Amino acid sequence: MLSSISWQHYLAAIVIITVSYYLYIVLRYYQKEIANLFNRKPQTANIFSAVQAPAYSVMGQAKPDNGVTIGETQNLPFTDVLPDDPIEAVTKSTDLVSNQNDPSSELVSEAGNLIEAYKDVDNKQEFITLIGILVGSYKRFQEQIDLPAALSRVVEISKDKLKFTVALSDFQNTWA
Repeated sequence: MLSSISWQHYLAAIVIITVSYYLYIVLRYYQKEIANLFNRKPQTANIFSAVQAPAYSVMGQAKPDNGVTIGETQNLPFTDVLPDDPIEAVTKSTDLVSNQNDPSSELVSEAGNLIEAYKDVDNKQEFITLIGILVGSYKRFQEQIDLPAALSRVVEISKDKLKFTVALSDFQNTWA
C-alpha cells in the first residue's frame, strides 16, 4: 500500500496536515486578536474614564543603600587622559614618581595609616606582622630607605595612638 503513494502525494498531505494544525491553533487560541483585526470600528473615548480608579503601584520606590549618594555626572572625578605615545606615558609616570615623596617617607605614612587602623585594636602580634608585610613591599627601594630611621619614626608615631607599646626590637626581622 505504501508503494502506491508517490512523494508528491506524501508531501502534499504533510503540508495540508501542518497548515490545518496551525490554523486550528490560531483560531482556538487567538480568537480575540482575529476578531479585533476584522472589527475595525473607530475607537471612542471611554465614557467612564473619569470614574475609574487610578492605577495602583505594586512596587514602592527604590531607595539607595545607607551611605550611598546620588550625584550629578558633572561632579564625577575622572583621571587625567594619558597620551597615546607610550614614551610620553613613561616620561610622565616617571615625572609623577619623582615628584612624590621618597620611599622612606611613603613607608612611614603607610605605617601611620596602619597605626590609625589599629588604634582601637589590642593585637600587637598581628600589627607587627602587618608592618613586616608593609616593609617587605618596599624591598625594591632598600638602597634608598634608611630602615632603622623609618622604623624609629613608626615607633614614635605609635606611642600615643596604640593600646600596646611597640619597641624598635619588635621589628628586628622585618627586612631580612
